[in-house]
Amino acid sequence: MDLAHSYKSIKGTEHGHPNDHKALNPTAPGELVTATIVVRRRPDGAKLRDVADFKGGSASPRQRISRTEFEALHGAVPQEMAEVAAFAKSNGLEVVQSQAARRSVVVRGTAAAIEKAFAVELHDYDSPRGKYRGHTGPASLPGTLANTVDAVIGLDNRPVPAQHYSTARRQNANDPPNTKPLTPQQVAKLYNFPAGDGAGQTIGIYEMQTQDGSAGYTVQDLTDTMNAFGGGLKTPKPIDVSIDGVTNSGVSDGETGLDITIASAIAQGAQIAVYFTGGDTQSIIHALQGMIHPNAGDPQPSVLSISYGFGPDDPTADSFSDQEYTQLDQLFQDAANLSITVLVSSGDSGAFIASSTQAQASYPATEPWVIACGGTTIGNLSAQGFDEYVWNDTGAAGPGATGGGISARFPVPSYQTNAGLPNRNGSGLAGRGIPDIAGNASENSGYMQFINGSSQAVGGTSAVAPLYAGLIALINANLGAPVGFINPDLYKIGAGAIRDISGPPGPANNSLEGVTGYPAGPGWDACTGLGSVNGVALENGLKTALAAAK
Repeated sequence: MDLAHSYKSIKGTEHGHPNDHKALNPTAPGELVTATIVVRRRPDGAKLRDVADFKGGSASPRQRISRTEFEALHGAVPQEMAEVAAFAKSNGLEVVQSQAARRSVVVRGTAAAIEKAFAVELHDYDSPRGKYRGHTGPASLPGTLANTVDAVIGLDNRPVPAQHYSTARRQNANDPPNTKPLTPQQVAKLYNFPAGDGAGQTIGIYEMQTQDGSAGYTVQDLTDTMNAFGGGLKTPKPIDVSIDGVTNSGVSDGETGLDITIASAIAQGAQIAVYFTGGDTQSIIHALQGMIHPNAGDPQPSVLSISYGFGPDDPTADSFSDQEYTQLDQLFQDAANLSITVLVSSGDSGAFIASSTQAQASYPATEPWVIACGGTTIGNLSAQGFDEYVWNDTGAAGPGATGGGISARFPVPSYQTNAGLPNRNGSGLAGRGIPDIAGNASENSGYMQFINGSSQAVGGTSAVAPLYAGLIALINANLGAPVGFINPDLYKIGAGAIRDISGPPGPANNSLEGVTGYPAGPGWDACTGLGSVNGVALENGLKTALAAAK
């Protein structure tokens, strides 16, 4: 589309359309379209802390700020938000929501009005993941606004290739002897989690629509699962938070119940808030905004658990535009600056994600602002201890392995400088390494879950993120303050709070489906990161770090 003389393109809003995405027809002029306009941070605000500014004792009292203070220091300028809203209304668009902390103005209107406002031509496409609406070239705005707007999101609503939990289960030679399903309480004991119940903490759990269907749970399945765990656990009463009209489906999908019950079994006194969202980029961003910058009256999590991967972060991936990656990254940075700990599963297919030849790493686990959680297999329990292997086995539903590797998008963060990261397979380039830590993930040592009335063992790195989210809730409550972004502390404390998981006699790498992965070995590796966590030692290490930072 030819730009009006006064219009300026918004850099990074282009989306690629791979060869297997077929253009169908122009989008119907009357189709309703919702878009999110992200305004820049206030230019006169204080500098937002970057990764290198966190040097341990991440959430020291002098560094903690409230969400109200964050909005005043790092949100958008109200006048610039008002100018965006006025522009939208002048183009026949409805302003659905405007929030300065999120720096976003959500607008809605017909495709014809959207095309005129943003100087784009909308087209319908078909892809292997389903039909969607998109455009070629960047979105644009009048020059006076373009200088204050960072991104326009939602014009393209392609489905994101979300992946989650694994249910394959079969004893095999890659597991420790006598491997069998465990309960969260057993694993917490093996990992020496501290006493406490996480009272006063809120764990935010992310759930989304995928190609497998909608996310949801039933109270009966939660009750039956908690009863199956034993130990007199009480059934959680989650607060459901609807994002963009998406709600609990009322049908258990497995992932949702797994996340809720594991987190709750570890932190019985914590409130569980479950965020249900759709499967496109705008929905993902809105969910994260709701978790990190909640509306008045909504839950205010101190810990977030995300058990989904959105594909590799390679430049060739078609999930997100450059500006969408930037906005996602900035939201995770917001979380760190608000002393919110974010845990993300690293994936269940080893080094195999989208390429049959190139080892890849799963996003958003590759975000330097999150704790990436890899997988192990626990077995051979005895009075003397237990065995723990790299997770890479074959089960009844197919093979599964701990996700891990080197990011193609993010450079090595400061806290990993001395971790001994390898370069990326294939390219030989350096990058952020995942996972950071690991925990019980194999389905063979997994957790029994009731899914629509039937029980089965469920695992995957999807089970690791909520397990450690529960641990962080315990530590927050025990220390009387949120520990926040602790990645630098994890790497400083290191062996004092980590059980190293090396290779043989367990699996020696996370290669899968013919894709060569990364070897396991002493210290950090791209299979299990630093290793599994000793909860009491981590709590003591964080307590010392926080005291030193006062």
